[in-house]
Amino acid sequence: MERLPPHVATAEEPIESYSGDRRDGPDMRLAMPIETMLANLRELTDDDVGYIDLWRQYLKSVGLSLHLQIDKEGERHLQIGSPADPQIRHRWRWMHFLVRDLDEVEDRRPLLIKLMQREGVCWDQRPVNRRAVTAAMRDFLRSEGRILVTPDGRVEEGAGIPSALLGGTDDEAAACLNANHAFFDVRHRFKADPQIKRAVQMLGHKTNNGWWVLEAARA
Repeated sequence: MERLPPHVATAEEPIESYSGDRRDGPDMRLAMPIETMLANLRELTDDDVGYIDLWRQYLKSVGLSLHLQIDKEGERHLQIGSPADPQIRHRWRWMHFLVRDLDEVEDRRPLLIKLMQREGVCWDQRPVNRRAVTAAMRDFLRSEGRILVTPDGRVEEGAGIPSALLGGTDDEAAACLNANHAFFDVRHRFKADPQIKRAVQMLGHKTNNGWWVLEAARA
């Protein structure tokens, strides 16, 4: 019999009753068996992107949250959280086997981290270089990007497909992609948003419905 960490429920351990408190996670007695999840994931061994997508769905289905933390030195760490409810030991059981399955293929964890960082699902504590943020904004706007501030003060991006990607040269397309990657890299760093928000409100225009918009024509 496999020896599990002390905080992880065994297969024979009964699942605690479900209180239904709003702070609790979903009822683990109704969860898909972990064996079924793992069997379904094995069917995607040749599709890393599909595997990661299903893996994240399974993690969420049992009430576990997933975050990416980037520390000040740039090291990336996956953080998994769980409601502190009576069924937590079984949530950790599902987590234990899902994480172990993820790490059985070397490239999966780096891919998951890359996707989460691209989506902005991270807490990025790397220092913010004000000049780098300004340069990234400028290049993003030049590549037909648009930076928005919502009526409630949130920074967002909005743009169609840049013309450089539709009909530009290889060099133009590469420059456009580099500009987008650089902007999204600084966009989600801790404390970068206030600088971006100030720039949009200083240099952009305000719409009738309360949005601030900054785009190349007005940058």
